[in-house]
Amino acid sequence: MTVKSMRRLMVFILALASVPAAAQGPEDGRPLAERWCMACHVIEREPLTVAPDRVPSFPVIAARSGTTPESLRRYLSTGHTHMPDFILSRYESDALIAYILDLRQRRNSK
Repeated sequence: MTVKSMRRLMVFILALASVPAAAQGPEDGRPLAERWCMACHVIEREPLTVAPDRVPSFPVIAARSGTTPESLRRYLSTGHTHMPDFILSRYESDALIAYILDLRQRRNSK
């Protein structure tokens, strides 16, 4: 790869990095929740419960007063003893956060 093509590649990567990550909607997060989370968490809007193994449902997580996009981002970006090790891209993380927070909004709009 030439220096010129490397520069073009770097410009392209930097341009992609500057695209706002907030473009994801909750509909983008549901498939991620199904793939990564539903083995342990209830990811549906109802029931608002905790699973028998004391794993909180997504609606319970969404309803907590301290749940914010920032708190979810911190939680998803650190290792946890009870959660599998997985690495989410910024896009995936933002989409999953949007899905969880949408559950709060849908519950409040009932």
